[in-house]
Amino acid sequence: MEIKSSKTITVSEVKEILEKRKEDGELGYEQTQALEHAEKFYKDSKTVRQIIATLTKNEKINEEVAAKIVDVWPKDPATLKAILIKDKIELSEEEIDQIIKELS
Repeated sequence: MEIKSSKTITVSEVKEILEKRKEDGELGYEQTQALEHAEKFYKDSKTVRQIIATLTKNEKINEEVAAKIVDVWPKDPATLKAILIKDKIELSEEEIDQIIKELS
């Protein structure tokens, strides 16, 4: 299989893509499982994209990390810090509180 392009997408966008594919025909096992997972964690994709745009205004957070944040939707600073530590992103307590406030 040849990869022609790559784009970061959120769980919400995955749900929308798989629902469209389901309308066009039957999904494979993996796609059905992915759709079930996406349905459990779905947030409105327009809202998700707006939050990603807000998060990426901080130069330390790229689109991929912002997508991880909205997919997990952390409710407390500790969970957000756990997401950020993997990518070695250090934010001030004020920045972390602002992100949590944005997700509330």
